[in-house]
Amino acid sequence: MPMFKKMSYLSANKYLVAVSNVFLMALPLVLISTFCELVAVVCDYFNFNDLGQTVHYVGQTTGIMIPILVNFYLATYLSAVKRVPKGTVIATSLTVFFIVSYQWNLISPLIPLPNNFPISLLTAYVSCEIIAKLKNIRVFKIKSDDSFIDISMSMLAGSIATISMVLSISFLFRKIFEQASTLISWSLIPRLDPTSFFDGLIYEVLRGLLWSIGINGHNILHTYKTELYNVTMVNITEWHNFGADLNILSTNFYDFFTGIGGSGNMLSLALCMLFFAKSKGYKILAKAALLLCLFNVNEPILYGVPIIFNPVMIIPFLLVPAVSFVIAYGAIYIGIVPHLTEVHSWLMPPIISGYVATGGSIAGAILQLLLIVLGIVIYLPFFRLMDKRSLGIGVSDIFSNRLFTSDEIEVKTRLTSFIPSLHNNLTAQREIEKLQTEGEFILYFQPQVDIKNNKVSGCEVLIRFRNHQGQILPPTFIPAFNQLGLMPELDLWVLDKAIKAAERFIVVNPNFKLSINISPDTVLSKNFVNTLKNRIIDSSLSFCHIELEFTEELLILDEAKVTQVMSQLQHLGISVALDDFGTGYSSLAYLSRFEFNKVKIDRSLVLNLDSQRGKELFKIAVQLGKITQADIVVEGVEQQAELDFIASLGVRYIQGFYFYKPMAEDELFQRGLLTSQQCEAVDN
Repeated sequence: MPMFKKMSYLSANKYLVAVSNVFLMALPLVLISTFCELVAVVCDYFNFNDLGQTVHYVGQTTGIMIPILVNFYLATYLSAVKRVPKGTVIATSLTVFFIVSYQWNLISPLIPLPNNFPISLLTAYVSCEIIAKLKNIRVFKIKSDDSFIDISMSMLAGSIATISMVLSISFLFRKIFEQASTLISWSLIPRLDPTSFFDGLIYEVLRGLLWSIGINGHNILHTYKTELYNVTMVNITEWHNFGADLNILSTNFYDFFTGIGGSGNMLSLALCMLFFAKSKGYKILAKAALLLCLFNVNEPILYGVPIIFNPVMIIPFLLVPAVSFVIAYGAIYIGIVPHLTEVHSWLMPPIISGYVATGGSIAGAILQLLLIVLGIVIYLPFFRLMDKRSLGIGVSDIFSNRLFTSDEIEVKTRLTSFIPSLHNNLTAQREIEKLQTEGEFILYFQPQVDIKNNKVSGCEVLIRFRNHQGQILPPTFIPAFNQLGLMPELDLWVLDKAIKAAERFIVVNPNFKLSINISPDTVLSKNFVNTLKNRIIDSSLSFCHIELEFTEELLILDEAKVTQVMSQLQHLGISVALDDFGTGYSSLAYLSRFEFNKVKIDRSLVLNLDSQRGKELFKIAVQLGKITQADIVVEGVEQQAELDFIASLGVRYIQGFYFYKPMAEDELFQRGLLTSQQCEAVDN
């Protein structure tokens, strides 16, 4: 779909995702600021006025620091992307941010610090771009043989030049702006009227759209909310003093009716996840975020579901508050719900806030409850699609992988590592669904030959796909299952089918062994050994009939857990083989750390046997395998010369086209390969 593709491009754009990342990295400061505000509200309620004022001041101060932190993080990231000195970019970016903010009078009235998010982002980007361009000019270029003083002077010169250029541009725009102000009437320039129904609806949709790319819409559009607050306070004062009509739209209208749980009415989504999620990860996320949503803090869900760059969830995220806006406005307009007569903290929990803000009317609380239920209904079909396709990630992963282990945005890896690539996930899901309608998965078996007695000793199990035309296709679908985290389901399907086939094999040959590849996700999953154990016990097999193949990819993930699993398997009598030996960086190290029953030498080493160097390396691989006292299997043998050389080294087991290609279960019986007959090189 065009929409999915466009959102995929956005989710992969390193600059747009960087903006989302810097706001996520500033999340701890947001939560601290919110917590302080909450404590201040509680203090005021219990008349701890001095403490409440102090904590409130700390919360406001912390909030004002967020644009500075965003500027710092973005400058850090851009300096790595452009490969320019980090210190120079950060210092220049912050300096420019401060001076430009003062030029345009974009300073917080509480503390003389800049607090404008668009300027924060823009100054970081422009500063880095200019410095990156200047480094190609001789005067500013840093050479490897320059002294420390020369390097410092070049960096300082580049910083000064950048600051001068940006300030000149800003000064020019300021003069143009001032001149235009004298020529153009402000009344001709469209603006959002804080008391207008349509303008209010536009504001609500705009802040949702900004959130959809990871930018706090409330912060970007804070001038509208500030004006609305001022209008609200004047309107309530006139109502008290002179009996003036109350406006329907007020600052708390958005807080209590279209931002229940935060922008997008996130409380509805949190409850939807809690009640209807099948995914354990979503259940955990809902429980973790529910308390925050009760105080209208929505960032964990926004980044955890995720909403950002997600074409599935953006639809209800925009729709729910828009529908709530219309319903709440209509309810107040026709008099079902009283006007909001007071201004309260946006942190006040739902139901309570609706009751208190409407002057103690139960109708306000009922309206909020209705909007929460309606939000659940709207979110549900979209969330079920997410839940089904397993596109989300746990909020605990976000916090542990991003907030508490790194103070920088990763540049060498994909920036969307914590924001799932929607295009890839949806493509993978469509591929799997297409396979399910166009054919079926089947198992093939490639015999392993004992060249000492020239008999088949076992088979490796291989998954294949057979379409309705009878064509057998290779497992190109494996990445799709891996993308969606479905490898455990696929592995267990293979395991069940393989056990069923093995029950037929051992009737003919009681010593026959099946070798099964198991993915890292499956091996490291909870209760894997018990799951495998129970399946074998429920069959007619013994544990010695099954062998599992582990790859280096698994070994590097969790050495301690893999050691424990291997020990448990081998204690049962299940063999463990090291697959693809010779292809990884640390194969030798793993031979010394793990007790493998079998070592499978990869075909890549066999392909080099036509050279003396290749033969010597192959000899070393065989010798290393023998030192561990493990059986050695060589994969990919296709030529007589290869077989002769390998046999001369004392290798006993061969798997490859020289003897047999992978084949269906029935073909093993038809060709009598399960019996004691000797093998012939018929497939080479």
